[in-house]
Amino acid sequence: MTTAQPMAFRTGDTPLPDIVILTHKLARDYDMGGEVVHALRGVDIQIRRNEFVAIMGPSGSGKSTLMNLIGCLDTPTAGEYWLNGQKVSDLSDDELARIRNKEIGFVFQ
Repeated sequence: MTTAQPMAFRTGDTPLPDIVILTHKLARDYDMGGEVVHALRGVDIQIRRNEFVAIMGPSGSGKSTLMNLIGCLDTPTAGEYWLNGQKVSDLSDDELARIRNKEIGFVFQ
């Protein structure tokens, strides 16, 4: 587990407990037959506890990719993702599975 935290989590050395999701320069690329597709580039978001958020955009804008990253179903190509003060963007598949089991709920549409 990584202990260093981005500035949005700091008040002196104390993590801000109301920030649940924080991404910094989050990116996800896919290799499609030798061509790189940039699904997300440099996404910075901050979601606080009890905040309602809608992710909207046209088809192909990266909404599902972002949700897969936030839900720990996929890992970013670059950038950082912090969930409840823990850096999860660099965790192993087993560690991500534990987080999905304990911390995240899904409603599929």
